[in-house]
Amino acid sequence: MKTSFLHILIIICAVVWSLGAQAQKSIDLINDNDRVQLDEAIGLMDSGKPKDAIKIFDDLCKKYKDNYILEYERLYAYYLAGDFKRIVKDGPKLYKHPESEPQLYQLVGNAQDVLGDPEAAVKTYDEGLKRFPNSGYLYLEKGNIHMMHQRYNEAVECYLHGVEVQPDFASNYYRLALLYAQSTEPLWAIVYAEVVCNLQPGTERSAEMGKLIYDLFQENIKIEGENKAHVTLTKNNNIYIDSDTTDVQVPFPLMYEMGTLKSPVLIDFMKTKKLTVEMIADLRKDALAHIDSVASGYYNLSLLDYHRKLIKNGHWMAYNMWLMSPGAEEETNQWVFSKGGEAQLVEFDKWFGQNRFVPTEEEPTVMTKLFKTHEMNIPSIKEIETAEGCRQHRNDALRLAKWYLEQPVNPDDITQKQVMQFLMIWMTNTDEFSFTISECVPVTHVELMIAYLAAMAEHAIEFNVSKTDEAMHCEVMLQVIDYYKRNKDVLGTVKSMEKYLKMDGPTLRNTLAQEYQKAQNQQ
Repeated sequence: MKTSFLHILIIICAVVWSLGAQAQKSIDLINDNDRVQLDEAIGLMDSGKPKDAIKIFDDLCKKYKDNYILEYERLYAYYLAGDFKRIVKDGPKLYKHPESEPQLYQLVGNAQDVLGDPEAAVKTYDEGLKRFPNSGYLYLEKGNIHMMHQRYNEAVECYLHGVEVQPDFASNYYRLALLYAQSTEPLWAIVYAEVVCNLQPGTERSAEMGKLIYDLFQENIKIEGENKAHVTLTKNNNIYIDSDTTDVQVPFPLMYEMGTLKSPVLIDFMKTKKLTVEMIADLRKDALAHIDSVASGYYNLSLLDYHRKLIKNGHWMAYNMWLMSPGAEEETNQWVFSKGGEAQLVEFDKWFGQNRFVPTEEEPTVMTKLFKTHEMNIPSIKEIETAEGCRQHRNDALRLAKWYLEQPVNPDDITQKQVMQFLMIWMTNTDEFSFTISECVPVTHVELMIAYLAAMAEHAIEFNVSKTDEAMHCEVMLQVIDYYKRNKDVLGTVKSMEKYLKMDGPTLRNTLAQEYQKAQNQQ
């Protein structure tokens, strides 16, 4: 949704972006009488009359030449009026304006997407990110494009990058929560949804995420038979122990699930057959205690620190009641009015106002920084010498493929070399996937070839594609091209890759598909 700059100025605490000092100067240059006209134009847009607002903006823009705020608001009015071609034509003229903000690139990119050119929209967002690399909003828009075109892996990467660069912006967490809620890793959906509830308390989105948290616990903690509890918060069950340091290396969701399974609360659950919010709160508390007992300080997840703070200050139960009340309104009301919870909730409300959880770059809550302070965990080659071993380390292959593609090229990096070796052997020995390198692959550098292999492994595992086909080849080549662009300074100019950089999105995809078909026909 687009945000009017004037709205940002007026309701500065309710929106993501705030005006910079330069943008404020544009407002200050408008005299009081013309500000009345500006207010009227904003009112017309709000009441569904953007064409009438455009007439006012036209007059104001003539009077105040090169006033960024007025120019942007006029573009926004064009968007509301459905004149997307005008935005694509006029918007880029403001890119070099000293007061330009990420919303400008968002507006132009969204217009391009509406006009049926999502690849151009992605390029616009990328251009915006070059100028505003810490714009979580532009990563959000880029991820949304990928989502709409069912490129889920790319969407997740964009949202994760958005969280990394702007950790206090809720929308990327929101998208991640929705995606992971449909995956085999629902605990990450719970984590990201909880962050949203803290960043945007009292909103419709917070209510939606609170209900999602409650529902995911209900869906993934169930009773099988008469005396067996079944917990499915994760399917990543690979555990490692470093032989040199004896450090326990367990994925966070699995460690959390293990703590849940050890909780005595499950006994009560099996007796009552009903998982209450109080039980969920106690399960979460026991899971945290388990983590602290066997892997204290291991996970770089600031939300866990916030949980410890809540428990220490006596607000844990009230917090969980508040958090999941949208999914269990009757139960939480009963807790408040029948179980003496009202006083606890009042005290929590006072405390929460001054102690709301806000992740930061230094104290993140995102899976990509979970093990930032720890060395890479690369299984030994012996463990993937058989097809069975490859199946056991499938998640490792995915994790390491993603890691390799994200790293800047460094031929001297020992870890990168170890990852290369692991991926090549895993791809050779697995019987779940058949990887075929087409003759049309124009990669002559070792690093580019490994990037191609890594992208193949990532795509195959992520989307469960058992055999290389045209669609997979095109998606993989797009990743290799992006990898080349990011590492061109190190790799040097590669003619076979340069031709792709000159193509627009649709032409590039068509070219890759045609090259693949031609190579297949020649076999």
